[in-house]
Amino acid sequence: MRRPLQAFGSDRKGAIAPLFGLAITVLLGFAGLGVDLGVAFHQKRKLQAAVDIAALASVSARDSRAAALLALDDNGFDAPTGFVVTPGTYIPNRSVSIDARFVAGGSLPNASRVTAGASIRTSFAHLVGGPSIIHMTATATAIRGDLAAFGIGSRVTALDGGIGNAILSGLLGSTVSFSLLDYRALADLKIDALSFLRNAAIRGHIQAITYADVLAGSLSVSELALALADTARSTPGGFDAAQALSRLPTGTTTTGRVKLADLLSVGEISQTPLASPVGPLTVAALGMLNAGAVLANGTNQVSLDLGANVPGLLRSKITLRVGEAWRTSGFVAPGATLSTAQVRALVEVALTAPLGLGELKVPIYVEVGRAKAAFTKISCPWSSLDQRSVSLDVTTGATYLAIGDTPLSYLNPDGSRPPLNTVAILKALLLEVRTSAKTEIGATTRSLTFSDADISTGRIRTVSSNQLTTSLSKSLFSSLVLDVNGLPLGGILNLQGLIGGVLTLASPGIDAILDGLLSSLGIQVGAADVSVDGTQCGGAALIQ
Repeated sequence: MRRPLQAFGSDRKGAIAPLFGLAITVLLGFAGLGVDLGVAFHQKRKLQAAVDIAALASVSARDSRAAALLALDDNGFDAPTGFVVTPGTYIPNRSVSIDARFVAGGSLPNASRVTAGASIRTSFAHLVGGPSIIHMTATATAIRGDLAAFGIGSRVTALDGGIGNAILSGLLGSTVSFSLLDYRALADLKIDALSFLRNAAIRGHIQAITYADVLAGSLSVSELALALADTARSTPGGFDAAQALSRLPTGTTTTGRVKLADLLSVGEISQTPLASPVGPLTVAALGMLNAGAVLANGTNQVSLDLGANVPGLLRSKITLRVGEAWRTSGFVAPGATLSTAQVRALVEVALTAPLGLGELKVPIYVEVGRAKAAFTKISCPWSSLDQRSVSLDVTTGATYLAIGDTPLSYLNPDGSRPPLNTVAILKALLLEVRTSAKTEIGATTRSLTFSDADISTGRIRTVSSNQLTTSLSKSLFSSLVLDVNGLPLGGILNLQGLIGGVLTLASPGIDAILDGLLSSLGIQVGAADVSVDGTQCGGAALIQ
């Protein structure tokens, strides 16, 4: 009996069986837990996808809870837990953390955040001490894709071929000889900025897939003109403008290149492939040409000698720092703003002095403040897209004119306003007449709403300062303070009245210079021209 027991005790055959039994139980438990976790992960992905769709549906339907709930139901979540739809405002500011860019509520909500939950019952996890039910939650935020493009600064009236040619010639370092008809053809032509960018990529040999790729490139002035001409040829009514652009001199002393990102913007569609159908985004051909010439000129300061071409003046000369002739926003959401740069100019005119005393030499400093447009609202009704509308708040900046000693350094981009120091306007035998004067027009803000007809036709609307009621130069001359040889003017000759009369008679010619100069640059004194150049309605995009 002892011997069989000893043999059994020393026998190791079959010892692995109980160990395998214990191990397989643990392995089956982990496998079951893995199955449950895999099912939970799959369900979480399905829930997140459904919530993403629900957020897009909600924001497209103007933050509708019903639209979000229907989207969840269509995707298999008919009874979500913790279901919440929160309308809010999303501000695309990269300096702010992603979570802080969405703020619940707001006067003009443009986004919707949807939160929903679901749960699954586990099959194996509860057998090894895990949960019997796994709860999950998903959140998505979508922004409404109602976008509009607007522009500021372009002017198409009161064109002056002579001053326009002088400005372009000065900027390009070549002789530009557009006729007034050429300028009118360019001013009347609206082109599609997206078509222009596609042509610019070809003319500039820019390797590009998206509009952002093209905007990262640059063109010479000649390439810019050719790209504009290509776009004009494919635009109805653009033949005359294309012919004018093809006559622009190719040999210029301006070696600077035009950075396309500085010339225009396409806004939120910058990452859209060039081949994708988008648009149109309307811009003015003349504004593009002027702005390109400005950007190609590195100093942005031009001196123009108009000679005796202005009636009533012996001579006239303009030195100016050019701002932007035209700005476009590209397709952007409400809240976007756009402003034009300040223009500073020194207009020097010579007139015949009274009593045969020689010449009056009068320097007039001109400073046109920024004009600003703010995109406040867009309406894109689903049921009737021809009822779309876009609202802008437009502010015209102050306009300042002064007669005084103005060094050219004050025309630099970072220069401050020159001090009002007296300047000698008349020097004769034993006689020196000095003077100073200034006048300023304040800012005006107006709200404009552009209808579907306004947008379709590219209508330009003007906001003018309500204080601009008289001739600028007359307003300036009325504040003249004259002194002779350091003493206030007076006496028998009454030079105050005589010189004032001469300047008043010259006011129309000086006003013509100011108006023609700023018109050619796309700027109006005391006014801002704005247009809505296109809309993208009904879209939506996930942002979180």
